[in-house]
Amino acid sequence: FTPENTLLGHSVCSDEVNNRKEQLIPLMTNRWGEGFTLGGLGGLPFAGKSGFGAYLHHVPDSGKLLVIFSPHVGIDEIGRVGSLQRDGQAKTSSACGAAIGAYKELQKTKKTASDPLLVFEADNPREFDPQLKQIVNLLAPRLKGIEDSSDSIAFVTYQMYGVVRELITACITETPDLFDFASEVAVVGGIMINRRKGGDFFQPLSFETSKKGEKPIDLFEEAFGTRPNLLPVLGSQKAMTRASLY
Repeated sequence: FTPENTLLGHSVCSDEVNNRKEQLIPLMTNRWGEGFTLGGLGGLPFAGKSGFGAYLHHVPDSGKLLVIFSPHVGIDEIGRVGSLQRDGQAKTSSACGAAIGAYKELQKTKKTASDPLLVFEADNPREFDPQLKQIVNLLAPRLKGIEDSSDSIAFVTYQMYGVVRELITACITETPDLFDFASEVAVVGGIMINRRKGGDFFQPLSFETSKKGEKPIDLFEEAFGTRPNLLPVLGSQKAMTRASLY
């Protein structure tokens, strides 16, 4: 996977905090020369199958696709998950705002247990909000058991990872001419963790590579080591399965 034979594609949230120069996507774009934007709010690949098809058709001849996907979450200076103090602002705001907004919308419609989320009281209503509506629809069936988690926003973030992973997988597996253009496809997934100071983090959760006629190869442990134990965070094995973890 070199800059000459590889085209990077990324599905991360549109939030500007994911595009600071020390963040993973700018670093990877600099490493591979350019990148195709697949993602929108929440990191969902709102470019869809048409966008993925365009991305595929831009790959160098017999080249490789390198796809990275990642929802994101903020952590503020006192350790609150989902909260971030942004540059130039005195107050904290939510991150990921789209995921938290979807979660709050589901609370209003009584589709999930009551959760005060006192730090995220401000609403930002919009009549034209197709991406948020789609996030609400996809997130709703995944919130069962959130009351057993150690942190509701961490739970939502991992379920968002599951949403994005399944959508990216569908784009890949449901593209019949994939290997007519690309010789190999590598997919890296995880969580972006935004902080006000000290730099951001990336928690890798998956890493696979695929070639025509071969089973996908799981490279996670070779690249990143032992997988994290997320059972205490998510509260149940069923919740982990819904999040497409492992």
